Amino acid sequence: METLIHSEPAAHAAHVSHAGRTTPQDTPQDRRKPPQAARDPLARLSLGDAQMDAQIHLARRVITRQIPILLQGETGSGKDVFANALHAISPARDGNFVAVNCASLPETLIESELFGYRAGAFTGAQREGRRGKIMQADGGTLFLDEIGDMPLTLQARLLRVLEEKRVAPLGADTSSSVEFQLISASHRDLGELVRCGEFREDLYYRLGGIALHLPALRERSDRRALIDRILAEEGKWQRPELAADAEQALMQYPWPGNLRQMRHVLRTALALCDGPRLTAHHLPLEIVRQATAPVPRMGPALSGAAMTQAGLTAAQIHDRHTILDLLKTHRWNVSTVARVLGVSRNTLYRRMHLLSIAPR
Repeated sequence: METLIHSEPAAHAAHVSHAGRTTPQDTPQDRRKPPQAARDPLARLSLGDAQMDAQIHLARRVITRQIPILLQGETGSGKDVFANALHAISPARDGNFVAVNCASLPETLIESELFGYRAGAFTGAQREGRRGKIMQADGGTLFLDEIGDMPLTLQARLLRVLEEKRVAPLGADTSSSVEFQLISASHRDLGELVRCGEFREDLYYRLGGIALHLPALRERSDRRALIDRILAEEGKWQRPELAADAEQALMQYPWPGNLRQMRHVLRTALALCDGPRLTAHHLPLEIVRQATAPVPRMGPALSGAAMTQAGLTAAQIHDRHTILDLLKTHRWNVSTVARVLGVSRNTLYRRMHLLSIAPR
């Protein structure tokens, strides 16, 4: 699951002194009324970036109508946090928020996870059967993360459930009605997958009542505010000053792993920082190095024209260069690069394949 910011309110302490006494600003009315961010988690995601604010505005307009929402954005850009925030302000907020990562489940398990099964439906099934994720989401929100990795055979069955609003567990003769808010997400271009025959066109249009595009961290103008937010959340009561060299490195790094990677880096830096200042010495070497001198491009030699002919978009070409840089820095150790990006090895291998990067 991707992480952007925690949902718990962090601003309440601003009205309490270090001695635990309330300030004159902390009136009884203030204590009874939770802050806006606590009442509206979607508002907490707005830190001043125009692109992000535009997507938040669109999401707020459609979520009350139970329109299916498709979140698109790079790995680590906060799609799961955005989905959770949408659920919290939706008419389905009193129901369950049920998340399914279609990329992390083996193909043999996705069907039983989604649709459930009756007792004895197959060898190894639980004796009492199992309710699937779709039934668990009845009255709430179903979040299908990395929907672009769902096998074609399951796409047809999911489409039938979405159209009929009924689901039948594996091995069952009867179906049950279901009602839920549908939110899907993918870091892949589903439109391109449709053109390549890897994703059903009818399901694509059924999922995307509206498509929201979460900007990559390198494209956001609120990176400094995000750094402050994460430091406040991860630092708890220990909040060192951010030195100029550390700020420069954090601001200039392209963040291929986006917000997930930034949180991981800052959490580690805080653990290494014993003094009052967090400096570049507490940051990973590749982040500091790229802030001073970009790493030369390495890997399979493909010209810009060749990459365009291979079907890569400008954003994918940028991602390809970034991943190649990290692979070179870590001597093509895929496990290490996956940890840096905050993704699994399988996810990184899929991205490498998509971006025409041959493993060594």
